[in-house]
Amino acid sequence: MRAISELGKRPLEREQLTELLKLFDQHHLTLRTVLADDPYTRRQAREMGFGIRLSGSQTDLDGNVLPETVAVSNGQAAAMPGSNALLLHETLRSGRSVTHDGHVIIMGDVNPGAEVIAGGNVIVWGRLRGLVHAGAMGEKTAVICALELKPTQLRIADQIAVAPPADSKQESVPEQAAIRDGQIVAELWKRS
Repeated sequence: MRAISELGKRPLEREQLTELLKLFDQHHLTLRTVLADDPYTRRQAREMGFGIRLSGSQTDLDGNVLPETVAVSNGQAAAMPGSNALLLHETLRSGRSVTHDGHVIIMGDVNPGAEVIAGGNVIVWGRLRGLVHAGAMGEKTAVICALELKPTQLRIADQIAVAPPADSKQESVPEQAAIRDGQIVAELWKRS
């Protein structure tokens, strides 16, 4: 029988993961995936060949989004075939949280009080005014793009930034946030 071990924020060494694996084996369980918030633990688990995801991940053992965990009002959420991306056609309101181990693309707004956590990139075709965390599994090359980038908090990998006070007179432009020289930088989102 396949099993998942949710470790939360606990940092574990490779030896501790090996002991955990032995314990699962004793009970005829196959440890296939480790859910962990600690980047060191995720790295150790990945090097040992386990699938890894963030704690609270909303996917099954095969990485498919569980429909009951993504409550989309119009039923248009889908894991995109051939990739590890989640596409949502809706506005995320306060209190709503979306977590996915791959990329997240939102066709709508992310309001204050809503949060998006992705193992990969986050693209919002709308206003981003909630909390956003791209590269949540430690991927420092992840980016966050939005037509209006004014999050309450923005995280990429282990870096955190807070948006400067909004200037209501300033026209919004599409922006892209990325890590440059060890810090998060927002710049004009332009065609590559």
